[in-house]
Amino acid sequence: MDKRTRQRIVGVVLLLVLAAVLAPFVFRSPEQIRNALDMQIPDQPEMTAVNVDPVVTTEMEEAAAERIESEREAVRAAAQEHLQANPDSAEPPPAKDPVVTEDAPVPPPADPDDGPVLAGFVVQVGSYSSVDNAEAVVEKLKAAGYRAYSETDSHQGKVVHRVMVGPEIHKKDAERTRQQLADDSRFGFKGLVRIYAP
Repeated sequence: MDKRTRQRIVGVVLLLVLAAVLAPFVFRSPEQIRNALDMQIPDQPEMTAVNVDPVVTTEMEEAAAERIESEREAVRAAAQEHLQANPDSAEPPPAKDPVVTEDAPVPPPADPDDGPVLAGFVVQVGSYSSVDNAEAVVEKLKAAGYRAYSETDSHQGKVVHRVMVGPEIHKKDAERTRQQLADDSRFGFKGLVRIYAP
């Protein structure tokens, strides 16, 4: 068989396959297409309720209540024996549900300025290369009533002295302090709120 005959046979076979694939689409009626697209979805089956037994049975609850009551009785008996053995420190046994009648002295709340704050936010008001300039700004801020301090750090191989105000526990308080410093005509610092790292 020569090359030309083989090409014709392959072409005829491809046309027959293409015709076999496309013929059902061409010769279908619109009714057949509509029926093919209609789907019958079955109704949702009825679900039966599953009865689950409780994990804790009433017998278990009763046994636990009895054990608790027996332990309470054992504690009461031990307390009575202790009171009888030590009549010097005898106090009336507490009632089943004791009611506190006298107020215990409550310690006053700790002043936040007394101890160091271990976490919070500070306002960085500036970085200075000279320790004298940084200390001068710290003293000026302290004189104005701010809690200011300086810390030494290195940045790009140079020693810098950062002046901080704070710390504050809440970020909104640090933001308020930053705004006060910006509005204060004596300073006009445009500070930066940072996380306080002691």
